[in-house]
Amino acid sequence: MAVDQVDPLISSIYRWMDVSGVLLMGVIGGTLARHRGYDIVGFFFIAMLSALGGGMLRDVLINQGTVAAMSQPEYLILAFTGALIARFTYFKGRAWEVMQSHGDAMISALWAATGASKAIYYDLPVLPTIMMGVFTATGGGMIRDVVTGREPSVFGGNQPTVVPAVVCAVILIVGDATGFLALGMALGPLASYALFLVGYYGKWKLSQDKDFAPINATVNATVSQVAQIARRAENRSRAVARELEPKALRAWRHRQMEKALERRVEAEVVKGKNRAEVRSAADEFLNEFTNQFPAIDADVDADIDTDIDAEKKPKDRERLLDGVGMDFDGTSYNDETAQSDPEKAAAAHADMLDIILADDALTDELIERLVARYKKKGN
Repeated sequence: MAVDQVDPLISSIYRWMDVSGVLLMGVIGGTLARHRGYDIVGFFFIAMLSALGGGMLRDVLINQGTVAAMSQPEYLILAFTGALIARFTYFKGRAWEVMQSHGDAMISALWAATGASKAIYYDLPVLPTIMMGVFTATGGGMIRDVVTGREPSVFGGNQPTVVPAVVCAVILIVGDATGFLALGMALGPLASYALFLVGYYGKWKLSQDKDFAPINATVNATVSQVAQIARRAENRSRAVARELEPKALRAWRHRQMEKALERRVEAEVVKGKNRAEVRSAADEFLNEFTNQFPAIDADVDADIDTDIDAEKKPKDRERLLDGVGMDFDGTSYNDETAQSDPEKAAAAHADMLDIILADDALTDELIERLVARYKKKGN
């Protein structure tokens, strides 16, 4: 960045923030390399990625000229100097932990300001300007963590970095809009670091509850309600359709039942039973059955074409016959669907009844089963 074209005070602040952050992050990166057991090559690489990764990511995304870390040799020199300091000085224990956490936060605060100021210089919109501050502040540490096989700290934990970086970038944007960019570059890092201290010592962290999804719960509840309304509307329409069924269809159902009962009467007479008694029992059964299925109307006299395509006849006889029954004992609708939606269950049973009545063999078998249940109930 050609900071010499900006206000000299802003240019000086920018330069100081950049180089001091590179040296300190080089030391932190080199110390991490020591703890991971790397050789001197590992020290240099981890120090370089930690110190320069965020700035390089920023410059590549802005895409204005050569990446600063490559065009200005002092960046690499300071990063490698930090690696050598870490190589010859063993930082460990409580002092190291404090240095790493607070050093990371301090550098992130400084780099959030430099990243946002560079984006402002190139007239980037507000949101990209904030992202450049965040990438500059956290990019090096994130690349370092990935290379060393650790989960990037920006994704969780008790060391907030992204939110403070966003606050810093916003302060710079406001400072630029009001003509106080230099003041913003001083206040932004201070506010960012102060926010880190509050979060770090107050154990502040963003929510990590993976099941937290209030919008999703609302959407699911709404979808469920809509589905229930749709099912109720469908059931009502089917019930109305049943009531408006052609009289010829109802007459055909009644005649099919009568024919089946007539065949059964003749079969019982052949077995030696009294015709009058068998006929009386058949009439009583037909009345009971008609009460169970009101769509069968015995008072209608009409004709209907009962010719049904053989391919449409049911293949699973047991399943179909078991699906239609008379509620003599109050157990015909004990299944879950019938209990929750009796109208839908009744419509489904009526549909199966029509299929069965179209086949004489199925109708005879149904009559036998229902008569057996009827007799059992009477006993």
